[in-house]
Amino acid sequence: MDKKAINEVKKCFNKNDCRIDWMRACYVNEEGEKLETLHDTFLALQDEEMAKYCELFRRALSGKLGRNLFNVAFPLAEEQAGGHQEFLYRLRESALKDDALVQEFFDRVIGSAELPGKYLIVLVHGVYDIPKKTTDGLTMEDASEEVYRFLLCLICPVTLLREGLCYDRAAGTFLSRTDDWAVQKPDAAFLFPSFNERSTDLHETLFYAKNPKERHEELARGILGTELPRAETEQQNVFRDLIETTLDRDCDFEAVKNISDSLQQMIRDAAESESPAAVGKPELRRLLAENGAGEEQLRKFEVIYEEAMGEDSSPLLAENVTDSRSLVVKSDNVKLNVKAEASDIVETRILDGREYLLIPVSDNIEVNGIRIRMRSAEES
Repeated sequence: MDKKAINEVKKCFNKNDCRIDWMRACYVNEEGEKLETLHDTFLALQDEEMAKYCELFRRALSGKLGRNLFNVAFPLAEEQAGGHQEFLYRLRESALKDDALVQEFFDRVIGSAELPGKYLIVLVHGVYDIPKKTTDGLTMEDASEEVYRFLLCLICPVTLLREGLCYDRAAGTFLSRTDDWAVQKPDAAFLFPSFNERSTDLHETLFYAKNPKERHEELARGILGTELPRAETEQQNVFRDLIETTLDRDCDFEAVKNISDSLQQMIRDAAESESPAAVGKPELRRLLAENGAGEEQLRKFEVIYEEAMGEDSSPLLAENVTDSRSLVVKSDNVKLNVKAEASDIVETRILDGREYLLIPVSDNIEVNGIRIRMRSAEES
């Protein structure tokens, strides 16, 4: 799914026009025991409760692709009888009305989840009549050619609110509050099936992780039957190793700066698109060839690329492998941040046989917040 598709599905969670028709939930304690199971006709909820749930649903489709949101393709074996995708398909077809299926789903989540405290599993079923769009992009709300039926599952921590005085509206005063448990924003979630090219895609799902460093990959394995694509830090490591290993001794400041500039241009060019700028094998090879890699190095790249990518052939994302806002130069003792649009001011120069980074200075320079005056050539 791209950003445009994600935003279209998020509109299904507007409290004034919510497309959720049924909701099931399971409250789980620290030992993995079910404390409570809930089932509601979603539209029968009070307005305030519905608004809170819709906020959680939208949160589960928020964030950056490749950092918080991951498109996950099901292995073919998982689409066969007994597979994880086939189970989710049956669950969707039941519209959450089959208690046995729902309880089995909750059991699978509980058996997979590695969460330290109490949590709430929220599972909803929704129906979206996909409005037809004209060739010039206008939406025809009264014309629908397909119905997108989906499941959205959220795993939300439940935490104890701090003890203290709380205003009680009914009593008209402040009362001591203890032992109040509150549902937090989801740590993990997934949407099944995906919504690709404005149509149902049963072969993929969209996975959400609140914290890129704790993606709850155990849920992807236990519920989806597959691994998540590379995390942002993994993409950065793979990209760095490919550049350093391919260019070897030719991996100098100018080559890396030019590669960074090219990536930033790719990000700018993709800004009008709904899909992030992908850096696959052809794009990487071109970047290397344009920045000093010879034929022998490019042949080496062909080999090490396959080794570095392994079984995950999904392309790297330009936004994930470079800082689009600045050029960062650092050593053991120095760190320099330069705005991306001003990166050309930094150059290398060899003085007395030693290589230096050369940065022209202006009158507006501060050291520890104190503005300093630069000496003119005449003064020096």
